Amino acid sequence: MFWSALPALMLHQFEEYVFPGGFLSWFNRDVFKSDSDVSPISPKIAFVLNVLLAWPLFVVVGYVGLEQMWFSMPMMGILFVNAWFHIALSISSMRYSPGTFSAILILLPLSLYTFYYYIMTWEIGFRLFFISITAGLILHMLMLTIPRELLHAREKRREKQQEASGN
Repeated sequence: MFWSALPALMLHQFEEYVFPGGFLSWFNRDVFKSDSDVSPISPKIAFVLNVLLAWPLFVVVGYVGLEQMWFSMPMMGILFVNAWFHIALSISSMRYSPGTFSAILILLPLSLYTFYYYIMTWEIGFRLFFISITAGLILHMLMLTIPRELLHAREKRREKQQEASGN
């Protein structure tokens, strides 16, 4: 079951970035209210986070699976929260968030079934389930907070530079 997490993530990212794509510009413009398709999250940052960081982590999830549930289950929590993140943003904005279909059809069923199965077989308790969901929430809150703060800092820096050049 844990080996299916990486292909699920890859299919989800395919929807976000390739077909139909548009996640980065949607995320920057609709979520961060940026004037740019590539700021505060640039294609380079998206590539590093999604491919260079997430793919190896989900390879580890597949490899360690049941042996290291303290690691595997929070990673499934990230997929679970990501699915709800897409669903909630699509509903609240009344617009399609690139990645929503795969979130509903792949990420949500996979993560829900994983939690259900391992809770019902007593492989994990509710404490690890809670930790897993909390890990997903924290990661997504950081993903929303840090770029927004970087964008705000960039705007303040520009204002100060304009003030300094105006003097």
